[in-house]
Amino acid sequence: MKIFFVGQSTFKLTLDDGTALLTDPWFSGVGFWRAVGPACGPEGVGRLDFILASHNHLDHIDEPSLKLAREQDSTVVGSERVAKRARQAGVKRVFALRSGEEQSFSGFSVKAAPAFHPLAKDAIGFLIRARGRQIYFCGDTRLDSRLIAFLKDCGPVDLAFLQIACAVYFGKDDGLRLETAAELARAFSPKVVVPMHYHGRFKVKVDPVRLQDLLAGSGIEALVIGLGEEKEVWK
Repeated sequence: MKIFFVGQSTFKLTLDDGTALLTDPWFSGVGFWRAVGPACGPEGVGRLDFILASHNHLDHIDEPSLKLAREQDSTVVGSERVAKRARQAGVKRVFALRSGEEQSFSGFSVKAAPAFHPLAKDAIGFLIRARGRQIYFCGDTRLDSRLIAFLKDCGPVDLAFLQIACAVYFGKDDGLRLETAAELARAFSPKVVVPMHYHGRFKVKVDPVRLQDLLAGSGIEALVIGLGEEKEVWK
């Protein structure tokens, strides 16, 4: 599988059979909401078969992303509010998932993982299952014992995309930060963790490379992917 890092939580995943998925697409807001712009615009990501959006916030799905889905006739999979917005935007194939629900497609399936984001009650994560491998994408979530239990019940996870920077409201984190991402990883022990969600403004400041130190000795590999970089994780 190949991973191309567009920025923030946006990755293009090309599965072994060539199926292309885009996670939490966000291209707009450069200069205000975004501290770091994306590696490319919507026109630069190439062919897309699926767009997965964990919740209906501007840094997880935006208007350019929905326009891209229409133009490419991509299937959108996401939370209930994401699905409603995608249908209103004219996307033809849309699937809404709640936590625990699973949808099968040709060659892979997507199961909705629980997410605990105080500003999006319908937020979910994704567990992608393809050719005997499991990929977890957390979206935007706080650390929670129910999430840990879900991930442990799902069996071995080969690759996990974990948020490492969040906003803080009234002294409380609205998602994962570096330390809690490491705590979550140690709790369910994926083989590889890719840090994400650290290019937005108004979030705690982090260095993604520090995740390697926090996971040292755990047997978990922290794979930091540079902006605009493509990595092949297995063949």
